[in-house]
Amino acid sequence: MDIFVLQYMKKRFAIIVIASLIFPFFGHGQTDIKSKLDQAQKLEDQNKAIEALTIYKEIIKSDSSQAYALCKTSAIMAKEGPFLKSIKNKEQWYRQSLYLAEKGTRLNPKLPEAHFTISFACARLAEFVGLNEKVKLSIKMKAEAEKAVAIKPTLSEAYFILGKWHQVMAGFNALEMVMIKAVYNNMPEGSYKEALYNLNKAIAYNKSSLLYQYELANTYYLRDDDGDEAKSRAIILRIENTVPKNEEEKGVVAQIKELKNKL
Repeated sequence: MDIFVLQYMKKRFAIIVIASLIFPFFGHGQTDIKSKLDQAQKLEDQNKAIEALTIYKEIIKSDSSQAYALCKTSAIMAKEGPFLKSIKNKEQWYRQSLYLAEKGTRLNPKLPEAHFTISFACARLAEFVGLNEKVKLSIKMKAEAEKAVAIKPTLSEAYFILGKWHQVMAGFNALEMVMIKAVYNNMPEGSYKEALYNLNKAIAYNKSSLLYQYELANTYYLRDDDGDEAKSRAIILRIENTVPKNEEEKGVVAQIKELKNKL
């Protein structure tokens, strides 16, 4: 055999051996992460968010650069926080949620879920802080939700955040807004029109959400223009016989009953 051919075959054999040692390991790692992500998503689809949270935490513990897993961890922490009695310090829980969301965004600023989870975590944390930080979180919440829908125009969760933000801000009267803007001149104004627009967009992309529908009915109640009460009643009628699937929906059903009694 020609010596040059022999040398070539030896080099080729060496490359194959090295590849067989390296690439299966690398591929297995990536496959394992994908498998865990799929497993976690299936658990979420089965309304087993806490079990899914455990898997997402395992992923980021093994690879903290997984932006999607960071954001999913943050989102579940923010969503499930109100229902977890074992959490002694809710403020720190939500600060951790916000930290993970911001880290995920730094790793992948084009990931719409990353911006949404920042917005969501801000909304939760705002319940536990003073006025100054509350206002800053509110401004950030709106901005991040807008970034999310700009990247992914079908992201229902981000539209919901925007709808709720406008609903709350629209509840301030003119004098209150003047006082707020005197201290926080960069505070944007909200409107019921924008609240209804964003909530309807959220429902368009997630028709099964009782929470979205409740907040739409609540916004009509709060605005109280001609015909708004009838619109609110029609939404309540559509969903009051729905069987709740999880703790969040049980809470929504209770809120729906309270809203109906106000009308």
